[in-house]
Amino acid sequence: MKSIFDTLVTIRFSHSYFGGGIFSGLNLNVRPQTVESAKNMGLLIKPFSGGFIILYDQAFGGTNRTREDVLNENLRLEFTLNLTDPHFYSYTAGLPRQIDNSVYYFNNSASAQNDTGLLHKAEFASEKDIYKVWYFKERFFNKPFAKLDITTYPGLKTEYFARFQAIATRWRYILVSDYLQQLKKPAIIGGDNGKVFGEPLKVTLPDNRQVSAFVSDNELSLAADAANVFQLVENYENGSSQYRVVIRALPRPDVRLISKIDFQSNPVNYSDILIH
Repeated sequence: MKSIFDTLVTIRFSHSYFGGGIFSGLNLNVRPQTVESAKNMGLLIKPFSGGFIILYDQAFGGTNRTREDVLNENLRLEFTLNLTDPHFYSYTAGLPRQIDNSVYYFNNSASAQNDTGLLHKAEFASEKDIYKVWYFKERFFNKPFAKLDITTYPGLKTEYFARFQAIATRWRYILVSDYLQQLKKPAIIGGDNGKVFGEPLKVTLPDNRQVSAFVSDNELSLAADAANVFQLVENYENGSSQYRVVIRALPRPDVRLISKIDFQSNPVNYSDILIH
C-alpha cells in the first residue's frame, strides 16, 4: 500500500528580535530512541527553517489509520537542539547565569494542562525553563542548547511553540568624531520629533578621550529591523521644530559588539552605538 503522510504535530521556534518572528538559529537532533520509535510507528520527522514537522503514514502497516489512532499510542518523542547563532546571547532575554552547564528544557506537559500551545512555562522561554545539565538522566556527549520532549495523547494540539524574547537595554549613542563634538546644542530625538534621550553626558573612550553621549530615558527592545528611528540634531530647543538635522537615521545597536567604554557603576544593561 502506498504511503500517505499527514501532519501529526508541528513545532515552531520564534524570536521577537526578528521582524518576521521566525528563529532559524536552532539545529534539530533526533534522539536514538525516537529514531527507533518513529521507524516502528511510521512517523517522518522533517525540519524546516524555524521548526520541524512530525508526519504520520495514514496507511502504515497495510491498514488505514487516523491521527487519533497514532495519538492513542502515547509516544514520547525526544530531541535536542543545538544553537547555530553565535550572537543569540547578545539579544535574548531570560538567559541562564552560567551558559556552560545549563540547558533549556522544553516540553508540552504544561500546555496539556492550560492549552497554551507553548513548550515553556511562561509567555517566553525564561530562567524557569533552564536546568543544570546533570538534571537529565541521559548523558550528552556534547551539551545541547536545549532538550525538547513531545508526548502524544488524545487531544494533542496540531502546533506548539518555543518563543524567545528580545532583551531591552538603555541605548547609548556616543559621538566619537571631533566634528560631532563641536555641534551646538545637540540632541537625539525620535523620528516623530519626540524626545527619547536625555541631555548629553560624558564618557571616556578606551583611548582616554572624553566625548559626549546620549542615553535613552527608558530601556528599548533590540530588534534586527528598524523598529525605532532616531535622529541626531543640533540647535535643539524643547517645543521648537527649528533645529538642524545632522544624521537623519541613526544606526541600531550592533549585537556583535561588546562595550569597553567606562560610564558609571550601574546594573542596567547598555547598548553602545558609536557615531563617527
